[in-house]
Amino acid sequence: ARTKTFGDEQIADEEFIQGWKRTGEIAAKGKRGRALATFRRSAEIWFYFSSFYIKDAWILKNYNSGIWSKEKFQKERAKLGGQLTQNLLRLGPTFIKLGQIFSTRIDIVPKEYIEQLKLLQDNVPSFSGKRAQEIIESELGKPIDELFDTFNTEPLAAASLGQVHVATKGDETYAVKVQRQFLRELFDVDLGQLKRLAGFVDAIDVSSEGGLMDKNTKRSWVSVYFEMKRLLYEEIDYLKEIENCDRFRNNFEQAKFSHIRAPKTYHKLTTDKVLTMEYCPGIKITDVESIQKAGLDPADISKKSAESFLEQLCRHGFFHCDPHPGNVAVEKLSNGEAGLIFYDFGMMDEFGPVERKGLVDFFFALYYDADAKDTCDALERLGMLRKGADRMSVEKVGQDFIDRFQDTLKSGNQWEADLSPEEKKKLNRQRRRELGEDFLSLNADSPFIFPPTWTFVLKAFFTLDGIGKTLDPKYDLTRLTQPYLKDLLDLKDGNAFQTTLTRVLKRVGWRPVDFDMAITQPRRVAKIESIVTRLDKGELKPRVRAAEVERMIQRNQLVQSNIFSAVLSCLFLNSAVTITTLGTNMVGAKPLTKSLFAAAVMFGLRVPYGFFVKLRKLDEYNERFGVAAK
Repeated sequence: ARTKTFGDEQIADEEFIQGWKRTGEIAAKGKRGRALATFRRSAEIWFYFSSFYIKDAWILKNYNSGIWSKEKFQKERAKLGGQLTQNLLRLGPTFIKLGQIFSTRIDIVPKEYIEQLKLLQDNVPSFSGKRAQEIIESELGKPIDELFDTFNTEPLAAASLGQVHVATKGDETYAVKVQRQFLRELFDVDLGQLKRLAGFVDAIDVSSEGGLMDKNTKRSWVSVYFEMKRLLYEEIDYLKEIENCDRFRNNFEQAKFSHIRAPKTYHKLTTDKVLTMEYCPGIKITDVESIQKAGLDPADISKKSAESFLEQLCRHGFFHCDPHPGNVAVEKLSNGEAGLIFYDFGMMDEFGPVERKGLVDFFFALYYDADAKDTCDALERLGMLRKGADRMSVEKVGQDFIDRFQDTLKSGNQWEADLSPEEKKKLNRQRRRELGEDFLSLNADSPFIFPPTWTFVLKAFFTLDGIGKTLDPKYDLTRLTQPYLKDLLDLKDGNAFQTTLTRVLKRVGWRPVDFDMAITQPRRVAKIESIVTRLDKGELKPRVRAAEVERMIQRNQLVQSNIFSAVLSCLFLNSAVTITTLGTNMVGAKPLTKSLFAAAVMFGLRVPYGFFVKLRKLDEYNERFGVAAK
């Protein structure tokens, strides 16, 4: 029986899968079974993750307080990482995919956890080869010896949704992917809970400073859930996957991408639960030692992986959402260079032409033109900037970001994300002093939107970034993007010549829009004169947004709310005392008096909370941006 090793402990694969297999079996029994499975699953999930959080906090506390040495700390974390991996394996496909994502994030996940989570990339518990053979025969309608000359019942690899067996017929060698049982039923249970979690996060409006959770970004986690749900259900349809594989291969059939390979597919040996493809062995992309032994350059491989993804995004608009190390391999080509082999095309997504054009325009505006207005126009086309938002503050903050980006790009210095926490804090304080008003305006208006599709674009970027840094410590996806943009000139305005001509004309002011501006200038001046005249006569009433006044109003509203609570508290207290003084002979006097006293206490407690907590937080928040609201 296949086993997994965690330290000195060996655990049989069957022990991992029996729990979530049982959940799927129960859920398949109808509405009542699904309700029971959901209750059982909720208890299981909360138990696993709450226990991990408590143990991790305890380990950190012992290390930070000096009780444990660094060696003891690392040993305990590695042990906990093994327990975390075991629990994710027991929870099944949905959570295994979550672990796969974090197994590549070497910049945010402790290395002790990474080493254990790497097991989830291509070493997931398998089910019996006999059962796989039964599924193949049931799906394809023939005995296994009629379908193939040989069939290896020992799985080559096991993934979260299925496992792969090697088979042969004649001169052909196949990789036969067989789907696990009860996946759809298990997804129904898990995704139902994720939907409730997404709704809860939307309701409490979780936000933080910086990144995707920043206050200036509007996001709908329920929309992200629906996008994830769509992709997961597509991933368990192998007929869809075989179409995706063929499309991916055709997209990279040009000679300049001869180093990128996708397996051939066999439609006659494929159903929605069994997928037959060409067997394409290779070196795991994060196995640096084996790559170097093969005489290949890890830095060159990291560059090729980044360029392949940029090509998918910008030119094809059809991209691999799950390029973790188990889904990308390396081979040595006949010319001695490194080639990439992509596997598992179940989770793919795509952009429309508008989004692709917006992405290319964004890259050009950021890297070459360094123009905040063009960058914001591109973000608007991408659906990431709300139409009608206050562009003045957005463009001012954006230009500051672009200027710093360009300085770092040209100087070769460290990116801000790579700086120490102290240096980051220093830079943030300086930026807030310079752009405090604009940052507050952004946070108040929430001009940015986080489209659901970008969840999986960023997931793929983060995964590739982790792979790149494993292959090459100097890997920098941001700098690798700049030379690649030269290959995208034809996408910006239809062809490379048009793009080059437009950029030259823009610099010298000879674009059609510039000529139009010059010709219509007298009419524009006349219109301005008309507006000034009407202002002088009092026919127009200009509207002015004063950020300082808005802050004062916000603070006054808090103060007035506290005063109102104090007045209500006194009113209820006075009423309760009055009824008590008059006597308790009135009908319902006792419960009424108790209710009034309770209301007086409740509103009374809101007063110090409002003054010493809410008001102080508001003042501290404004002070962080170098402004005052008093």
